[in-house]
Amino acid sequence: MPTKKTLLLIALLFVISFSTTFFIMRSNDHKECGVVIKKEMDKNGIEVTKEEHVCKEKYSF
Repeated sequence: MPTKKTLLLIALLFVISFSTTFFIMRSNDHKECGVVIKKEMDKNGIEVTKEEHVCKEKYSF
């Protein structure tokens, strides 16, 4: 049977992991991101629309 110290350590790791995941999800708001729409002609002469997601952030989770 696990000791109280082991159970406390497991609970602490769970809380830290949950808090870290919650922080990453809440702080990743993509304020500096945008969608760029490019219209190009393919080799058959048909106009093709491409959407690109552009971010200025160094890291994106």
